[in-house]
Amino acid sequence: MKFGIRNGCLRQPWEKVFEIAGDIGFDGVELDIGADYKDTLLWTKEGRQQVAEWASQGAELCSTCIGGLWTHSFGDADPDVRAAAQEVTTNTIEACAELGARWILVPITPGKDVTEEEGIAHWIEGVKQCAPIAEKHQVILALENVGRGYAQSAEGLLPIATSVDSPYVRTYYDFGNGLSLGNDPIAEIKLLGSEWIAIIHAKDPGGQLLGEGRIDFDAVEAAIDEIGYDGYMVLETPATEDPIAAAKHNLEFLQKRFG
Repeated sequence: MKFGIRNGCLRQPWEKVFEIAGDIGFDGVELDIGADYKDTLLWTKEGRQQVAEWASQGAELCSTCIGGLWTHSFGDADPDVRAAAQEVTTNTIEACAELGARWILVPITPGKDVTEEEGIAHWIEGVKQCAPIAEKHQVILALENVGRGYAQSAEGLLPIATSVDSPYVRTYYDFGNGLSLGNDPIAEIKLLGSEWIAIIHAKDPGGQLLGEGRIDFDAVEAAIDEIGYDGYMVLETPATEDPIAAAKHNLEFLQKRFG
């Protein structure tokens, strides 16, 4: 298994996060792309080349998160907002392909002025439009179980993913979110299985560091072993007052459990 960390967990700018993550021992970094996506380095070819140079000096770019979908949701009633969601997703796919990143975290965010049923229908339509582009570039759109979103459980993720019907649309399972949202993360891991789980987030609700919260890591470890998952596990944990010390602790915790 490989281990990654989100850039926000280290509180480091993009130009430093790859080297620092690599020095700590992480295999990869997940970059978050906000609502100002056109201002990020991933928007231009020159910017991508700069990111590639930084990544060559430390951990690789393993994945990206389209945080901008909280502002520009595929579920929105406004077609202009949905078009922005399409734009940022398409650009991110192309950027990931150039940089060698295989996964994109896609939060199933709610839209304005729609019912949940309408919003989910918009989401399916939007992801269907992006799926051929993801397939062309061999980048996986990984739908995550997130709070405030339409798919707050494995059972909510599956109908969207299966409706899109693409091998390049899978799930980004977060067992910490599963627990926080009132679900059984062990049952959800087994339900999704290695067929649908493309990548995993690690967090421990109720604790600052892994092992201090409410996650039953013995059971999580057993479930992940049972489904045969051996891909990336990416930290999405509090930075704390000492982000580097926290990252070191959490990486060692994961390596002992899943390495």
